Amino acid sequence: MRLQKTIGLSLALIVASSAAMARQNQPAHHQPAPAVKTKPASPAVKAKPAAPAVKATTAKKAAAATRTAGKRHKASGKAVARPERRHRGEGRQIAAALPPADEYIGPMQVTGQREIGSAAWYGGRHLGKRTASGEPLDAVRVTAAHRSLPLHSLVRVTNLSNGRSVVAKINDRGPVSRKLVIDMSPRAAQELDMKRAGIVRVAIEPVAPAGGVGNSSDR
Repeated sequence: MRLQKTIGLSLALIVASSAAMARQNQPAHHQPAPAVKTKPASPAVKAKPAAPAVKATTAKKAAAATRTAGKRHKASGKAVARPERRHRGEGRQIAAALPPADEYIGPMQVTGQREIGSAAWYGGRHLGKRTASGEPLDAVRVTAAHRSLPLHSLVRVTNLSNGRSVVAKINDRGPVSRKLVIDMSPRAAQELDMKRAGIVRVAIEPVAPAGGVGNSSDR
């Protein structure tokens, strides 16, 4: 019996000492590190309010203001400037007027039907060459080439784009292109102010000296 008690006490001491050693070897509980305090986020930058959209009625208001201003000018008796409008028939009306007096022949009168079409001018390598009438083409005399008008007859050619006109003598046949009705000499083209354009719309009127005075062959 004593032996059993002794063994039991020994076992109890062994167990107790083992438990104490286990507690000493056990690491201390790790305390969690305090959480890092985050800086409060800076307040969001407030977006600037967008500029108010231009209302579509602004243009209408401006137009209404313009009309009102025009009415005020009219009421005050001041003339309001308006853009000039060019009528389509203005060039034809100029061509329909009586031809002016020629510098060398004198007063002119229309003797035939007016023709309207495109005109060009020729010179360059053609200068000095003989025309259908036998005369050489030069840059001094006012002459022209036409398909059907009599040679040595006179025609009044009017540039419909600017109203300028000139009396020329028909001394050649042409133009070659069917899109053209008359070819002008360099001097005639200069008088009509058509050299830069090259091709212009013209009115062609057969003319003769008023009262039969003068000789067309003198030109």
